[in-house]
Amino acid sequence: MAKVMDDVDKMAEEFIRATRATMVAMRHRGKEQVPAPAREDRQLLPPAVLFDNPYEQLPAALFDIPSERARPPALKNFHAVTVKEAVQCIAPYLEDTSQPRQHIYFDGWSGLGASAVLSSIAKDLPPNVRNKFDKIIHIDCSRWKNRRELQRTIAQELELPHHVMDILDKQDEQDDFSGADEGTRVEIVAVGREIHQALQGQSCLVVFHNGSTNMIDLNDFGIPQPADRWSSFVQKVLWTFRGRLHAIPEMKPAVDPTRAPSTSSAESTKPSNGNHSQTDKEELSREDVPAAGDAGVDNSQVYLYSYLKDSESEHWNGLVHEEAKEIAQYSRKLGVTSETAALCCKYMLLLNSRGVDDVLDYNWATHASNYWVCDGIIQERQQDKAWEVATALLEEMKLEDFSSYRLPDFGDKTRWVVATGSDTAQEIKPETTSFFCANRRGRVASLPTKIFQRCDEQLHVLKLCLCTFSFSSPPFVHCRNIRFLGLDKCKDQPKKLEGKEEEDRQKINFFQSLWVLDLCDTDWELDLSPNIIESMLKKIREIHIKRGRIWSNSYAWTWRHLHNIHKLRVIEPTLHWKDEGKDEETKDEFMKMSKLELLDLSGNSTIKVLPRLSGASSLGTLVLDGCVGLTTVAPEAIPPSLETFSFDAGEGKHGNKKAKISRISMAGCARLVNFRLRGSLPNLEELDLSNTSVKTLNLKDEVVQVPFLQRLVLLGCEQIRALLWPKAGMPKLVVLRIDTRGGTEEARSKSSHDADYSLVVSKEHEEMCHARVAVTDLRFLQSLLLAGSNKFCWNTARFNLSLYLSSAGKDDDRQSNRKEKMGRPYNNTGPSVASRLHKSPPILKSHKIYGDINTTDEATGNHDGSSAQQFQPLDFHVEIGEEVSSATLVTEQGIRAVRFVLNKVNSLHVHDSFSMNTVIPRSMVTRESWSDLKWCSIERCPDLNTVFTTDDVFCFPELETLWGAHLPTARCIWSKGWMSLPYSGKLRAIDLHLCPRLTFVLPLSWSQTLSSLETLRIICCGDLTRVFPVEAEFLKESSTRGELELPNLRHIHLHELPKLRQICEVKMLAPKLETVWVRGCWSLKRIPATTDCPDSRPTVDCEKDWWNKLEWDGNKTRHHPSLFQLRHSKYYKKTLLRSSVLR
Repeated sequence: MAKVMDDVDKMAEEFIRATRATMVAMRHRGKEQVPAPAREDRQLLPPAVLFDNPYEQLPAALFDIPSERARPPALKNFHAVTVKEAVQCIAPYLEDTSQPRQHIYFDGWSGLGASAVLSSIAKDLPPNVRNKFDKIIHIDCSRWKNRRELQRTIAQELELPHHVMDILDKQDEQDDFSGADEGTRVEIVAVGREIHQALQGQSCLVVFHNGSTNMIDLNDFGIPQPADRWSSFVQKVLWTFRGRLHAIPEMKPAVDPTRAPSTSSAESTKPSNGNHSQTDKEELSREDVPAAGDAGVDNSQVYLYSYLKDSESEHWNGLVHEEAKEIAQYSRKLGVTSETAALCCKYMLLLNSRGVDDVLDYNWATHASNYWVCDGIIQERQQDKAWEVATALLEEMKLEDFSSYRLPDFGDKTRWVVATGSDTAQEIKPETTSFFCANRRGRVASLPTKIFQRCDEQLHVLKLCLCTFSFSSPPFVHCRNIRFLGLDKCKDQPKKLEGKEEEDRQKINFFQSLWVLDLCDTDWELDLSPNIIESMLKKIREIHIKRGRIWSNSYAWTWRHLHNIHKLRVIEPTLHWKDEGKDEETKDEFMKMSKLELLDLSGNSTIKVLPRLSGASSLGTLVLDGCVGLTTVAPEAIPPSLETFSFDAGEGKHGNKKAKISRISMAGCARLVNFRLRGSLPNLEELDLSNTSVKTLNLKDEVVQVPFLQRLVLLGCEQIRALLWPKAGMPKLVVLRIDTRGGTEEARSKSSHDADYSLVVSKEHEEMCHARVAVTDLRFLQSLLLAGSNKFCWNTARFNLSLYLSSAGKDDDRQSNRKEKMGRPYNNTGPSVASRLHKSPPILKSHKIYGDINTTDEATGNHDGSSAQQFQPLDFHVEIGEEVSSATLVTEQGIRAVRFVLNKVNSLHVHDSFSMNTVIPRSMVTRESWSDLKWCSIERCPDLNTVFTTDDVFCFPELETLWGAHLPTARCIWSKGWMSLPYSGKLRAIDLHLCPRLTFVLPLSWSQTLSSLETLRIICCGDLTRVFPVEAEFLKESSTRGELELPNLRHIHLHELPKLRQICEVKMLAPKLETVWVRGCWSLKRIPATTDCPDSRPTVDCEKDWWNKLEWDGNKTRHHPSLFQLRHSKYYKKTLLRSSVLR
């Protein structure tokens, strides 16, 4: 017995060593297939693990969990012929509590059936095993997306609270705005802790379908691990690799590049890309925990597999049915039954097992659904429905990863035939429905003339590779029911024609039954008239041509008559279907293809004009890779149904040819989600994606090179989240237009003559960028900056930028009603460069208590001698509109972008925000904030309490004009603090209207005065007691310092300020004072002193009673009534209401 076991161990070592060598070779050769070990070896000991000897760990990390074991991993096999039997064989390993912390890998039957077994265990575990565990966690990630989605699946399985799921959603949003690719998104610390806490101290069984191509450490996601070998709870992990039908063709030994560094506790779980909130960074950061060791170590203790002999075809078929049930349950909505799925799986597995390496390409990803439908496996009363079912099944199987790993031959070998030898004619049977033919030696072989005589009725799928036959009279032309025809590297074998009319008639009959035509490296010239071609191809659904053609040199081919075509691929044709110079004739070639869903013209380098596709109302995918001769892609040629667009110019692929395209416009394609631009585009000057649903636009150097892009337009792009720029920016960019507020009519209504949206720039301004940006989320601002630097994306010294921040479009009716209550409604038309934003909303009629004063003129400054400066937005203008919130700004990159804007903005207009309590939160303000701000307007913000939070900050050194109106809850313009005083040496005008809760405006100190102030205008601010309070420490020095001089103050306009006691807490001198307009300021006792200028004394327009009650210091202090020219109002004040209208 011992000798027998030694022999088995020796055979196992030899087999595993051979398998390891095979896999290493496969990794080096990519998809190139390497012969598998001898079949008889595999029958005795099916492959379950990949290592040099049975006592060596796997070369890659499967689970980076410390192992206490002292013995090598166990390689165990059992004989089971069904999923149910396999469950019974695995159950004892799960029930065994002598190994409480165990990781078990199950390989299935050479990879087949593993997923079905794991699902059955998770759903129908025997009661005696289920009772061993507090929780059974079934993690099915067979369809892999990313590591974060895995963590989401765990959280959903545990039914964690909504706030946990919100963390995942919010982080996804943050990554969207950062431009992070979905495949790189990793797990989140906070969610890992919630998972860890939910499972702490509980016995659990984790059943994990790893659908990725990398090893996964579940501890990174919060699944706890026992702290020591003596812990009282049981944890078992049962897992498999790659998902359904995986067959483990190419297990990667590399650790997932997106995974976080491994640690010994879920408490320290942390992703590695740093895309986390500030809370995560400060409160949920990794503790100083020792690492668990090398991330490339697998600690699975047991490797299980089962095996069947090749002769047990009945059992192999049964396993396929079980696997098919798993596939069907995810596609059941479209009517995919387990029987149908099983037939489709058998079809692929049988053909794959009999394929010819490197010769016969089934092209599963493109044609699997065509094979199934054309063969008759999937049948529906409506033909289009059959293709929908096939497509749903295809998506579930992930056939882009499907390999030619060999399983035993099983399935209907007479119905589905692959002929690879010399006796090709003998292999085809009358019942054959799919026939694939290729020469195993890779040489072109002649096809027998009468090969298809026995199956001319039943044959539906035919693919010939490396075959020669007469193209004018092919041997399959008599097969009247062929639906799929594929010709790969086939050559013509000319023969003398006898009776051309009969041959043409047979071709017509043949093509009339054809649904799919696939040509690769084959020139099959259909030398027929356009009328005959129309009759032939009226039922054809798909045409795929790659490095070949079906048109001749002498006849002009046309696509006009393919009314039933759904997919058309003409890739790198050996001859263009129209002679060079006849592009005008091809413009309407595709206009009537109303059913066309996919058009791929890759490699058509001679096309200069894109055919009109506006009539192709079902077109979803357009691929123009390698069409370097195209000059323009315009919206009039593209239907609005388009969802995917690709243009890859390549790099040297076409010799020295450079892409000529200068303009790409997809404007109006509202369904466009996937926009792919690749390669070198040295002539591209304009890119317009207006009114599309594109989420990320990637213009990075490693993706696409657009060095001379001058105009980039993204109007009405509600879904846009990130723009990724070249490392050096885009110094040639002249026009940038972005509007993320959505609403297709918003952008369409803008004409080219609109100042905000025009793409025309005068010659003298061509050397600077003119940007108009309207966004609904502050996080988008990071897309205006170059990654890792404080530079705008255009990276030029001179620019003109109007930035509009608004959530317009959300709950518009509600906001409109609120605006009506606040004052005049505001027209949300975006940033208007020529608008005069100084204009005030009209004062309510109830406020007009003085018959001789036009308060509207007072508010706008339209009266003699005191007009406020007419405002024109400056080079960097920012407008903040409705409901803009900074609460979502949590990433360092997003905060940095906002601070950069604060540092550079020249003019600011804030309006109609119903949730804002301060313009910018205190946490985002730095010493450099507002350092370039010159003009500021704030209006209609009902919840604004403190306009600018400036505690401990020195800012506003360049501010010249402050204008505010309709701020019902604002108590101060600048907050008060020991270093909060802005340097206001350049402040020239202060205009405030209808701020009933305002108590003061600007705190002053002797060191920071208002030396440039010219106009002070305050109207209807009922709670205002002082305009300029003075800091307490400086107020004590007022007796020794004397009066506060305002050397340039000319105009003071104060109206309806019943609580105003002082303009300033210290005495003021205004030597250049010209006008004082006062109404309703009955508590004010003093006005500034002035110089004695008999020829130009200041004019005081006020109520007589108020003038008579003023307090004066006398002529010696230049504070005497004789120094002013008095002018009383023509009308005395009207009767006041009993209560203030402002309360």
